[in-house]
Amino acid sequence: MVNEEKVILMTKMAAFIDREGKKNDAINSYFKSDYVGFNVIKSVISATIVFAILIATYVLCNFEKVLSDLYNTNNLLAIGRRYLVFYLLLVGVYSLVSYVVYSLRYTKMRKSMKAYYGDLKKLARIYEKEQ
Repeated sequence: MVNEEKVILMTKMAAFIDREGKKNDAINSYFKSDYVGFNVIKSVISATIVFAILIATYVLCNFEKVLSDLYNTNNLLAIGRRYLVFYLLLVGVYSLVSYVVYSLRYTKMRKSMKAYYGDLKKLARIYEKEQ
């Protein structure tokens, strides 16, 4: 005779594996600090590339103005500091947002995996009762 509770539980678990299982397995293979740290480093690299593209676009669009500023300005360090502050601000904000997002994503994954493992234990108890 078919145990309806077992079938419902197995269907729920199979749907979880199809929906979130593979993604969660990839995240679950890391400790939280490693997962968040690795993704924050990727975010810093991405922010650096974006900053370089923005600076290159600005220079290409305003090439004449940039050259005249470079020739007429005696204090290149002030210009360098200004761009460094913009860079650090961009990277800092982007890193903070990445830290929060990936921490929340990891916490959500752990919660759903805990529920999945609870369902596995429940299924094991059902099999033990049948024998």
